[in-house]
Order: sequence, then structure tokens, then C-alpha cells
Amino acid sequence: MLRERSVLLSAIIVITLVLMSIVAPTLVNPDDIYNWDNTLYWRLNPKNVPPEWFGRLTGLPKTEWLHGRAENGSYVFPYNFHYDTAPQDIIVMTDSFETYRVSIVSPDGEEYVLWDSPIPNELNLGKSGALIEIAHEKCSPDINAGDIIFKNALNAVFSKPKEDCITNPDTLKGTYAIVVTPKSGSSKMPKVYILGKSYGVMGTDNVGRDLWAGFLWGMRETIVISVVGAFVAIGLALVFGTLSVISSKLGVLFDLVSQIITVIPLLPAAIGLIIIASDIEDNTYAIFTDPLLLAIILGVLSVGEVSRNVRSMVEEELRKEYVESAKVVGGNALWILRKHISKVLVPYSLYQLALAVPGIIALITLLGFFNVVPGFNWGTLMSQSIRENTAYRVSWWHILPVGVALALLAIAFVSIARDIERRFLER
Repeated sequence: MLRERSVLLSAIIVITLVLMSIVAPTLVNPDDIYNWDNTLYWRLNPKNVPPEWFGRLTGLPKTEWLHGRAENGSYVFPYNFHYDTAPQDIIVMTDSFETYRVSIVSPDGEEYVLWDSPIPNELNLGKSGALIEIAHEKCSPDINAGDIIFKNALNAVFSKPKEDCITNPDTLKGTYAIVVTPKSGSSKMPKVYILGKSYGVMGTDNVGRDLWAGFLWGMRETIVISVVGAFVAIGLALVFGTLSVISSKLGVLFDLVSQIITVIPLLPAAIGLIIIASDIEDNTYAIFTDPLLLAIILGVLSVGEVSRNVRSMVEEELRKEYVESAKVVGGNALWILRKHISKVLVPYSLYQLALAVPGIIALITLLGFFNVVPGFNWGTLMSQSIRENTAYRVSWWHILPVGVALALLAIAFVSIARDIERRFLER
């Protein structure tokens, strides 16, 4: 019963990931992937912050757009604040160069005026010079301009009065109101953006890219390459393993090719062949390869050991009595392979196919550590983390989700493979 449940759970994991890879284009904005290396595209996202669910556990404010309402000639944006630290910044965006008065009203009714001048399209309240005066009155007169520039000065607004409110705030939780009042009576509502310290499902990287978008989009190509590559590997292994037994020039050739592939170091050969078969951009050294070609390369390089095992199985079967009887009645080698030995090879091939898929996925991801990542897949996420010198112990969200997905997929396929092997042995 336990074995059957584990196989069922494994099948659910595989089907879920495959379905996610199929629907990924509908869950991800294609512009996010098209502009993946465009740093300006991600400028409004917080840099290198953890996921929102982790922020809820640790008291980190999330990144969000606030919804406002018109009230007495002003635009009021309620902000439900229940965190242990202030957001990185509050950005006010307007469509025209006009004079605005911007203030934040705390839950206890205290109003802090942060701006009363023209706004040039975007205003970063976290850099407002008024924060120095607020910090002097509310916290300590020793706070200087350096504290405002290099530390989170908005803590002075969101903290209760205390001497070290900038570096160690005791936040006042509740609903704040960000009030934007146009001096010219403009009817165009501005936008207010909270630049938090957590973001989305999987957080962001050092550039501000949405890692959830990269994870979903990369999953599709990763699974397609691994499945196609696995079929190529097992299909060629069956051809090389079975035909290499035949005592002819063709059999000798297949046997030689199988032996050569077996002894070739997999990772260096994969890196070399991918670079040869790819187009490399001069400025960024980005590698572009057709996913199908990549799958074929990885599949061919994965043939060796399986093809040798197939050859051993075929040789063993050919020595059995039923094969000799078939030869006596006029059966040739190909007929025997097709009618008899294939019954032994099919379960073994299914078993190896289930193992080959996670193996090729792991190889794709491993190539990311060497920055040899054609296309956009999970190896891309690994590669960019290395290029940007991410501290894995601190920014765990860069690597852990891909690692967990790989582990689940590998365990699921191994469980399915073991079940296939068990059923084969019971026969």
C-alpha cells in the first residue's frame, strides 16, 4: 500500500510540473522574459529581496501599488502597515510636472509633511530632506544627512519615538494614509508605489528580476529538453546496444561508437559541443541554441552506459536455449531481436527512461554553474546567480526553489523507475 501511494504521489508531482510548464506562458508576462537582461526594465523592483511569504513570517513589508481615492481636493492612499521595519521607499508618480504637497498620516493622527514642491514625474519619499527634521524631532538630534542617505530613513516616520529609531525602529502598526495634494487642482490621480523588502512568490535577484517568472518560464524549456533528450538517449542506446551484438561491419561500428561515448567525460564534452553548436553574442557572451539541438546533444552524450548494459543483456539472452531453438527453425538475428529479446528490453528501457529525465535536468542545471546555458531554462537562473556573485547562504531564494524542484522531480522519476523495475522482476 505504501509503495502504491509513493508511486501515485510521484506521478502527481510529475504531472503537476508538466502541466505548469505547459501553462507557463499564460502565467508569465512575456515582456519579463524578453527584457530579462534589461536592467532598466526592472528598475522599480526591489533588489535582492526574499519572497512575500517569507516577509510575512519575518515582518518585512511587501512591494505593492496602493489604491487611492479623491477626498477634499486631495488623493488619499491608505497603507495597511503591520511590519517590523519601514519599506525601502515610497514612490509617487505623476503624469505632469506640477507642484504637490505630500504627507503621511500615521495611525495615531500625526501628519508628516515630506514634500511641498513640483514633482518631476517620480518622487522618492525615502530620500526626502524633510526626514532629517522628522528624525531630529522624533528620535535624536544626532542624526545626520548620512543616516538619511545610507540607512532606511522612513523608519523615522513608521517608528514610535525612540533614540535609535532609524537603525532599530519600534514600528507603529496600523493604517497609514499617504496624502497627495495638487496645488493646481489637477484631476489626474497620481500613482503610489511601495518599494518593499519582499516581493512576489520567489523574491528578486540582484537586478530586481522576478525569480518566479524566470522559474516558470524556464521550467517549460527545461522539461522539454530533458524529456526529448531522454528519449534520444534511450532510443540510441537500444539501437547501439542491440545492433552492436551483430557480427557485421555495422555491428562493429555501433559497438565502437558506444564505447567511445561511454569513456568521454560527460560535462566537458557537453560544454564543448554546446559552444560549438551555439551562436554567442559578442558583447554579453550570451549563448543561443535551438532547444531541440540541445536535447539531441545531451541525449547523445547520455547514451554510453545504457547502451553497454543493453549490449550485455542482449548477449546474455542470445546464449539462452530458446534463442538456439529459434535459430534452428530459421530465425535470423534481427528476427530474434524483434520477436524475443525486445520483450526483455522494453521494461528495462522504460526504467532507464524514467532515470534519464532527472539526469538530464540535473545536467542542464549543472551547466549553469559553468555559465554555459543556451536558451532560457533553470540553468539560466543558476548561471545568473554565479555571474552576480550571489551569497547563497544569505540569498537562499536564488537557488533553493530550483534545487527543491529538481529534487522532487528526481525522486518522483526514480520512484516510478523502481516501480517499473519491480513489476518487471515480478514477471
